[in-house]
Amino acid sequence: MVTILYAGFWKRFAAILIDVVILSISYLIISFILSIVIVGIVHVTDDSLGSEVSIGSLLPVIFQLLSGLTTWLYFGCFEKSKYQATPGKMLLGIKVVNRSMQRIGFGRAVARYWLRLLCNLTLGIGYIIIGFTKYKQGIHDMIADTYIVNNRALDNYLYEQQYQPQSQTEYPLNLNKNM
Repeated sequence: MVTILYAGFWKRFAAILIDVVILSISYLIISFILSIVIVGIVHVTDDSLGSEVSIGSLLPVIFQLLSGLTTWLYFGCFEKSKYQATPGKMLLGIKVVNRSMQRIGFGRAVARYWLRLLCNLTLGIGYIIIGFTKYKQGIHDMIADTYIVNNRALDNYLYEQQYQPQSQTEYPLNLNKNM
């Protein structure tokens, strides 16, 4: 059950590629609109060449901050949502859960996002270990205590857990012995 329940490296890699494409298209659209707005404001307020040059030099910084904020909110909001997944994960039928196989909160989703920096600092080793760990976790998943699971396998697992007969030791009284 362990290998079926937890999503492996390649499935997760494909999901992140889909998310990168979606985010890149979003960045292009937002950047285009923001550029038009900023240039329009500069021309309306001041036609001098000096202000255009100063705004032009700030645009890359503004776009970097905007893309960082957008990415952070994208992963944080989607992974804590009722879908428990970004669009890339949704398309591949996987989702993010906590140790009890439940939806994670916004704080844990954001922590998971920022902990990816550790994976990047290890030159990707933090991601590569996904293929070799028991629960298919990267460093960021281990620290955030999250798991990426296949939707159908999770549904089957939760169904089995719900209807699995409890052992005799779990009942405070064994009524069968008293009868």
